Amino acid sequence: MLSQKLKKSKRLFSYLLKDTSLRWRRIMHYVVYLFLCSICSLWINLGSAGLDSAERMASKRFIPVWIGTVLLLLVYAILIKYIHTALVVRQRFSSNAKLNFITYLVYASSIILAIHGLILEVLLPDSEGLVLLSYAYLTTDFWFFFPPVFLYILFIHRFPEWALIQWQPYGQITIHMTAPEPAATVKPNKLLLQLGSVDNEHQSAGENQDSFVQIGKGGTADLPEATGPSDPDAVPQDDEVSSDPLLALWQRDRNRPALMVYLLRQLKEEELPEQNTIKCLQAVIIVKEQRSADVYRNDGKFCRIDVTTKVLRANPWLVKISAKVYVNMLYFRVPVNRPTELELNESVRSELQRLLPEERFRKLVTPSRALSSNINEFWGILKTLDESKLDEGFNLV
Repeated sequence: MLSQKLKKSKRLFSYLLKDTSLRWRRIMHYVVYLFLCSICSLWINLGSAGLDSAERMASKRFIPVWIGTVLLLLVYAILIKYIHTALVVRQRFSSNAKLNFITYLVYASSIILAIHGLILEVLLPDSEGLVLLSYAYLTTDFWFFFPPVFLYILFIHRFPEWALIQWQPYGQITIHMTAPEPAATVKPNKLLLQLGSVDNEHQSAGENQDSFVQIGKGGTADLPEATGPSDPDAVPQDDEVSSDPLLALWQRDRNRPALMVYLLRQLKEEELPEQNTIKCLQAVIIVKEQRSADVYRNDGKFCRIDVTTKVLRANPWLVKISAKVYVNMLYFRVPVNRPTELELNESVRSELQRLLPEERFRKLVTPSRALSSNINEFWGILKTLDESKLDEGFNLV
């Protein structure tokens, strides 16, 4: 009894420690932003003063103007990230990555300059004409304000995870509604069965070339023909082999497309009470960033997870193919005529078409020369793969 209490308190302490660490990281993130905006505000307000900086700082208006500029820069930072999410991540106008980038630069710069010009008109009502377009402003203060803002616009495009506030893509936005508490707490069913590995001495050496299983409109699956022997004695007859034909194909022949269809069907039927985690099964492509990872999901949605490189490497279904990209090999195969490429299941590819245009998709899933051997290693461990690893969860950011 005492040992159980100790174990429970230990788990609670580790949870609180993790939650506290995450909270402090977020606080430090905001503190760093506030500090940088304060420095940038000094640069903007004192840059044009030159040798008269001390005199300008002694003015009674300097402190209010400095604090106001800090707050204004924070608002600009939030607005720039929103524009980037709308035009680049959500691809509101086009699926062309280069066109979206150019549109983002033009929109972000124009909107920030328009807002800034309006504020200048309010603060300097006695000036003739537009302050923002005046010769005096364009040759002095403009060059201390716009370059830092433009550099931040480029920075957010290159490192979107470092933004002050993260705007979720449309597919990740959820609406939370209050619901009455159930009379009894019911644990959700496990997505995966405890199957164990079934050895198959007759597995084809070219399993990685298996054809994808397609799900029909009626909910049935077009199954590939079994590659096992016709001798019934060669097929395992123990209780571990499932009566489900899809599951039996995975157990007997290590047929990944059959396992994929079976698990996606189970996932569709499973009710997920909370949306603060995703399963490894739902992740198709994972792009590891410095503090988090971008995930392109099998249902065509995008999200970010809090995960370390060590955790990603520990899951055998996730294969690292480049410096930052991991792919879930449940959904990929290697074409016979293109051994250096990865091909995604057609139905999953169609779901990701909006988020990942062809050019961006090819860039992500093309293995680098240094890491292409990881795919061959995956085929080598296929017989011993534990399908329950696909049930592991990742916390959403």
